[in-house]
Amino acid sequence: MTLPNIPDAEFETRRERARQMAKEAGLDALVIWSRSGNSVEAYGDLFYLTNFVSLFPCVPDRKTWSSRGHAALILPVDGAPVLLTDYLDDPEDRIKVTDVRFALDLAAGTGKALADMGLLDRRIGMVGMMSYLVSAHQRLEAAAGRPVAFESADHILEHLRLIKSPSEIAMLRHSASVGKKWMDATMAALVEGNTEGDAVGAGLAVLAANGGTQQDIAIASGPNAIHYMGSSGVPHWNVQRALEPGDLVHVDLWGPVFGYYTDFARSTVVGGKPDGGQKELLEGSCALIHHIIAGIEPGKTRFCDLYTRGTAWLDANGFANHKSTADETNNFSQQFPCFGHAIGLGIDGPWIVEDEQTVIQPNMTIAVEALVSKLGVGAANYEEDVLVTDEGAEILTSACDGVRWG
Repeated sequence: MTLPNIPDAEFETRRERARQMAKEAGLDALVIWSRSGNSVEAYGDLFYLTNFVSLFPCVPDRKTWSSRGHAALILPVDGAPVLLTDYLDDPEDRIKVTDVRFALDLAAGTGKALADMGLLDRRIGMVGMMSYLVSAHQRLEAAAGRPVAFESADHILEHLRLIKSPSEIAMLRHSASVGKKWMDATMAALVEGNTEGDAVGAGLAVLAANGGTQQDIAIASGPNAIHYMGSSGVPHWNVQRALEPGDLVHVDLWGPVFGYYTDFARSTVVGGKPDGGQKELLEGSCALIHHIIAGIEPGKTRFCDLYTRGTAWLDANGFANHKSTADETNNFSQQFPCFGHAIGLGIDGPWIVEDEQTVIQPNMTIAVEALVSKLGVGAANYEEDVLVTDEGAEILTSACDGVRWG
């Protein structure tokens, strides 16, 4: 089978667009800082521009090294990019930047490179604030020999990554197809006598064999089904309690397949025979998400409009919404006042929240989700990955059965 891929020339096109946006913002360069290593939640911006992630695990700093599991791209608006990595051992030659420099002390190496490139007296935007640590900045300044002030520039890459190219859409279609196999294997193992951990393990075997890795799996069942996750420890799934017939179970799984994310949720009852309250909850969670998706009008609908549409549906159908206090023990909805987010090389923004004014456009990809609760019944989770088209929305995860009960 031939797998989809991003053409080499697309990486240079992306960098040129980032340069142009930086220049329009009055910046002279961008530093794109990335955390990857043994985590997958913050590699997207660097991967988007270079096809590179650090392979080394994130470990504490020492005198001789810093920022293991991180990497940085220095992208001048005029001039060639420089990629700095803490670990350079790439057997497949994936990197799409010519000037690649290894730095055991990555933060110090970045500071020295900025000085060598004559950028310290210029305006520099920082992309990757969520993973750029105070400790890294202190070492960077020490190597630069002077204070260094970065301007926030995360919005540049968020904007560039929001509209997907044809090759990215192909990658996301493939991710959704792998996600279906992952979810099917997980749900098939939700049988009497198994634990949540057994089901998670069955799914992960399929995911790994098909080129994916998990960021996380949120699963909860039976008496814990009112919660988003079945365990508050590590791991996030219960490996002691055996599933019983009639247990309500919901599964939300997400992670990258060859870099691009799949992220969706399904719910069921062990044995496939829900009682009346469970069936109302399961059907309601599906109906809510498809109701929100049906409201997508490209070029017109804002992310906040989808939020309003979702809360109105919950109110009209007797479910707790994000501002309700009527959902008994489950306060997850208040902690996560949201109906989803953009998706691509990660769990991306913008988010489907009350105040997000971004207008939805064709070739955006969005994960639409909600954990829906009912008093005395529990909670059900449902989520779909959506490609916005010129006409409306195509559900990329539609091949994965949403009704898993009789």
